[in-house]
Amino acid sequence: DVKKWWLWGYWVSPMMYGQNAIAVNEFLGKSWAHIPLNSTEPLGVQILKSRGLFPEAYWYWIGVGASIGYMFLFNFLFPLALHYLDSFGKPQALISEEALAERNAATSENKQIIELSSKLECSSSSAKGNTNTSQRSFSSTTQSAKVGSISAADHSRKRGMVLPFTPLSITFDEIGYEVDMPQ
Repeated sequence: DVKKWWLWGYWVSPMMYGQNAIAVNEFLGKSWAHIPLNSTEPLGVQILKSRGLFPEAYWYWIGVGASIGYMFLFNFLFPLALHYLDSFGKPQALISEEALAERNAATSENKQIIELSSKLECSSSSAKGNTNTSQRSFSSTTQSAKVGSISAADHSRKRGMVLPFTPLSITFDEIGYEVDMPQ
């Protein structure tokens, strides 16, 4: 019943080959081999023909071979597609609300440290060379914090937008599964 312009879809489908292999394996077996009255063909062959499937026994091996071939083809093409094709959208980071709050708090602390270090640098440059070692170590620490915060800010801009995420869990307790068996 397949339309003429859809026949290519039938022949390239791995499901067709698998279905034919399973059907031929079942209906050409011993349990379907008896010949009904007023017929010259076994019952299994009649069923295969009535459903539009191939009644020859070699279709089992064609189906097995096609299934193995499609498995190798798809397992070869999938990594190639992942490697060479670009994703549809921008990559976006998932950050929990707690991590976002911590990052925002760290960013505001870094801004305060930077402002404090710039004030100290201005005051230390106005002094006539009387700088002690504690001011120098604090100044160098704030400079590294300043560089770290700038690189962190550039990195966070490249990540993308933050999507909301709420983790959920489900548990089951004392599950019993029983099947009634006939006598």
